[in-house]
Amino acid sequence: MPDVESEDPSGTPGYVTYRVDRLAGFPPVAEAIGRAPSELLAICSDDSVMREAFAQTREGLCRQLWVGTGDGLHWGLSFGDGVKFIVDAGDEPVDFLRDALEAQPCVVSAEAFCDENFRAETTRVMRADEMAACWFDAIVAAHREFARRQSIDLPY
Repeated sequence: MPDVESEDPSGTPGYVTYRVDRLAGFPPVAEAIGRAPSELLAICSDDSVMREAFAQTREGLCRQLWVGTGDGLHWGLSFGDGVKFIVDAGDEPVDFLRDALEAQPCVVSAEAFCDENFRAETTRVMRADEMAACWFDAIVAAHREFARRQSIDLPY
């Protein structure tokens, strides 16, 4: 991405990794952020105080999401622990994030390969800002579905 240095810790030549907040100024990411509620309530508890305590702002959410690729078709996607409060079903057999990611029009397939990491293949070569927007949208969609399945009426 122009003017944004990769944060890839492996140093693999040709592989780039970006935290989504560093891409927030690019139009696809800014639009995805703008579509999201300003704060996503935690779904981790039946206690409304806990829901608010572990809520994620959309800006905070961006700081906990990463996208990485070596070819623009195969992506590594990850998130920080705080995201689990808004999308993690715990013992639920359904993987809300995988399903939401696969429902994105740009994604051919997605799989979780550990708690906070996913692999996704896209329909075409994508720039990191495009994939970051797709990942952000998938997180928000998973959040809404998780709340729906828990019979939680979100105020947004």
